[in-house]
Amino acid sequence: MPPKFLLLLAVFPLYQAWDLYQLVGSGPSFHFYAETAATVAFLAILCVVICERRRALRAFETLKHSADAATRAAAERDAVAQQSTRDFLQSMQEQFERWSLTPAERDVALLLVKGLSLEEIAGVRETGAKTVRQHAANLYAKAKVSGRHQLAAFFFEDLLAPRSSRES
Repeated sequence: MPPKFLLLLAVFPLYQAWDLYQLVGSGPSFHFYAETAATVAFLAILCVVICERRRALRAFETLKHSADAATRAAAERDAVAQQSTRDFLQSMQEQFERWSLTPAERDVALLLVKGLSLEEIAGVRETGAKTVRQHAANLYAKAKVSGRHQLAAFFFEDLLAPRSSRES
């Protein structure tokens, strides 16, 4: 708790103790019993507040610990996903080599698998749409697939199939 808050909490019991000390000399009275009850109630409430604050701090620490663990787990999943993506792209590049694709055909193949249209690929590569169509036709022939769907399926089936059953 902040020091100012603790100081304020200490003032009331000190005042009450002083007040009760002053009343003791005059003998027991209603005022004495009322002041005693108020002091006891204040101290009881203060104990409840302090205990609740400690419980809330423990709960906060538990939540913070859980959040930190979740952040670490997410970072680990991200690292695994990034490695998986790198492995997948490496696998694609190796297959492109087996098919003897030119660098332009490799670019077009990668962008087709990513889902870009021929016009989008032409824009990305800053070439004409007819050039992209020709590269796509060449790579389909070399890969022995009939189009972009079979090309994408080739790689995605490769992801789902065990390594020993991959086709060249």
